[in-house]
Amino acid sequence: MKTKKLSRLAWLAAMTLFSLSLTACDKKENANVPDNVQVVVDTGPGGGSDIFARQVLKIAQQTHILTGNWPVLSKPQGGGLAAMNFLAERPGDPNYISAFTSKWVSTGLTADNKEAATVDKLTVIAMIADEQQVVAVSAKSPYKNFADFIADAKQHPGQLVQVGGAFQSVDNLASLQIQKNTGTSWKYLSFADAGPRVTALLRGDAQVMIGAQNDFSEQVAAGQLRIIGVLSNARNKQFSDVPTLLEQGIPMEGIPEELQFRGIAAPPGISPEAVAWYQNIFSKLVKTPEWQKYMEEEGSKTQYVTGDELKQKMSEYTSDITKLVTLLKEKH
Repeated sequence: MKTKKLSRLAWLAAMTLFSLSLTACDKKENANVPDNVQVVVDTGPGGGSDIFARQVLKIAQQTHILTGNWPVLSKPQGGGLAAMNFLAERPGDPNYISAFTSKWVSTGLTADNKEAATVDKLTVIAMIADEQQVVAVSAKSPYKNFADFIADAKQHPGQLVQVGGAFQSVDNLASLQIQKNTGTSWKYLSFADAGPRVTALLRGDAQVMIGAQNDFSEQVAAGQLRIIGVLSNARNKQFSDVPTLLEQGIPMEGIPEELQFRGIAAPPGISPEAVAWYQNIFSKLVKTPEWQKYMEEEGSKTQYVTGDELKQKMSEYTSDITKLVTLLKEKH
């Protein structure tokens, strides 16, 4: 009887060790797969990237692509530098991603600290949206289109004002190229958030502002602002009566077609399994009707790109932005 009891205990002990061994192996095999994801953004609460990230997560949960909660971490310092550094300091960790924008490319190129992290040092997982840029003016403005603004800028060099984000933001970089293309010049008034920019436009402190459709939709609907141009080869669906800058005869050489895009990045050196895990989630997300509706409301379009095509696009975009940054450095 005693021998049988000992044998039974030995068998249970062996099974326990075997189970623990399987669990350890399973954890080892899945060590590179995210299990506690947090999303880093480069703006404070209510900023563009914060809103975008939360909307992405909301849609993913509504469509049951995600079942858990991914907290959003705000790292707004340095126009993307703090967020990039945060990721760079966690090499190989698959539990952090960021909803980044194309602004990160120009931010890295203009950083005073040459040791600061840049997008090319991170793992770029996917491009997911192209955020079309438009030009807005006060409803009281005499400009009927952007060509009118250019004509006025030629008559009053260095006197007109554009309001926008950081000096290295794509709205300022694009305007510097437009000034070069048209032989004009104007001032640039910088604010960190969209709210003060729109206020400056309404107050008459600036004549124009370049931004995304959602930066202006509320004020346009209220009759406070008007859209006078689109920085794209195609018109904006919501403001379909507004011609593109090209249609208005404004040369657009040197300005990337996808001027402002949004994507997903992670720390350097995360595993191919982790990259594939995230790509599986976001490839499903961008196919949902909820996502397509969100893109239409924002005046954006789905631009899901990964792999070698993404590397090529990032390389070409960086080359274009490097030239625009040269204009910025010449002016400042």
